Amino acid sequence: MLSRPLMQRSSALGFLTVGMGAGAVVLVLAGLVKGSFAALDNFTTAQWIAGIYLGAGGGAFAFILWVMARATPTRVANTMTVNPIAATLLAALLIGEPITANLLVGLLAVFAGIWIATSEAKPA
Repeated sequence: MLSRPLMQRSSALGFLTVGMGAGAVVLVLAGLVKGSFAALDNFTTAQWIAGIYLGAGGGAFAFILWVMARATPTRVANTMTVNPIAATLLAALLIGEPITANLLVGLLAVFAGIWIATSEAKPA
């Protein structure tokens, strides 16, 4: 892999920061090209709070904790799947987003995946 020497000379948190920063720049550029920022004109205070919370708390802060964690990667990575659950509940509370049957099935699938991935195999 050509990027291995670059990754080895950087700390995990530094590499994460550059990666997230590059991803953010690309997303902003794509949003500008598509005109997606026009939707922000109609955001209410509750929507701004939810967006900032999910971006900072559910995104950046969670990734920082993931990098600094002492748990196994499988267990820690599963915490990232909690984001859709938090987003669903916050959207329902703050902006009245409906909770549909498809959404509930998806949330059950997330819970099942977390349970399967974090369950310990019983010795034979």
